[in-house]
Amino acid sequence: MNEGLKVDIEMEADLFILEHKINKYLQKNCPNKSSIHMVTLVARELATNILKYGGKGFVTVKKAGDELIVSAEDEGMANHKGVIDKSKRGLGIGLDVVRKNCDKLDIEQKPNGGLVVNAVLNLSQQRKEESFSIRVGIASKPHYLEEDNGDICFYKEMGGKYFLFVADVLGHGKRAGAVAKEIELYLKNINEIHIEKIYAGLEEMLRTTRGCAAFLAVVSQSGLEYINIGNIKGWLINSDSVKALNGVNGVIGRTYVRPKVFKEILPPGFVLIVCTDGIKKRLIQESDLKWLKTMNVEDAAKKILQECAIKEDDASVLIAKGVI
Repeated sequence: MNEGLKVDIEMEADLFILEHKINKYLQKNCPNKSSIHMVTLVARELATNILKYGGKGFVTVKKAGDELIVSAEDEGMANHKGVIDKSKRGLGIGLDVVRKNCDKLDIEQKPNGGLVVNAVLNLSQQRKEESFSIRVGIASKPHYLEEDNGDICFYKEMGGKYFLFVADVLGHGKRAGAVAKEIELYLKNINEIHIEKIYAGLEEMLRTTRGCAAFLAVVSQSGLEYINIGNIKGWLINSDSVKALNGVNGVIGRTYVRPKVFKEILPPGFVLIVCTDGIKKRLIQESDLKWLKTMNVEDAAKKILQECAIKEDDASVLIAKGVI
C-alpha cells in the first residue's frame, strides 16, 4: 500500500482543500477520469457528513492494489468541549450517496463516540465501465406556432455511465418552455447518476408547475435501468427483436406517482429510441425499426423528427447506440 492522503475536516473551506488534494493524489497514483470523479464524490460526501453530524474529523485516501480506500473518522456526539450533543449523531447518517458509489462500505462505532467509515472502490471494475461507451443523437422542435420548446432531450456521461432523459412538459409555448429550462438546469447540476434520487428531486421541483411526462435512464456496462412516467414511448432494438419499453401512467409534479425502475440487459450494438408524443403513432406502429441500426444516431434522430413529427405539438426523439 502506498503512502496515502489525510485531510483534516473542521470547517466548510476544508471541503475545497480536500477536493484539490484528492485530484493531485489521484493524478499521481491512479490517473483515470472515472477514479477521480467517483473518489472525489465519495470523499466530499463523507467530509460533508462530518461537518453536519460529527463535529470535526478527517478523511484519508489510500490505494491498495486495484482498490482505493476512502476513510472518514468523526468525533461523533461529543463536541469540542467533550460535552455530549445529541443533535450530532455521527457521519453514519445520510450515507446513501457513498453507499451507491462504492463497492464496499464498512461502518465502525468508536468506543469513545463517533464513527469510522471505510468506503472501498474497485479500480479494475471502474476501468471496465470506463471502456463502455455509447453514441447519442437527439432532435427536438417546438409547436409550429411557438418559439419556446416544452420538450427536453438531455444526456450526460459520468464515470463510464450515461444518464439519458426525455421529457414532455404539459402544454406549449413560453410557460412550458420555462419549466423545461428549469428541468434542464437541474439536470446539468446533478453530480451523481442514481435515477431514483434524480427522480425524487425532479418531482419535488415540479410540484408548483404544470408537471411533465419523463423518461430517466442509466446505461452502463451492467445494462439499462429506467423510469418512464406518462406518454413517453421507447423501444430497445437488438439484432433479432424490437421490444417496447415499459411505463407507468401519470404526470410528474401534478399527481403522486410511485416510480418503478425497469431493467434490461444490453447486448453489443443495441439501439435505444425514446420519443415524446409529438412523434406520430405510425412510428410506434412500425413492425420493424431495425433500420435504425444502420444509420448514424444524429442522422436517424433528424430523420424521425422530419418525417414523423406532429407540427401542432412539441416533438423530440433521443437515440442511443452501443459501440461495438
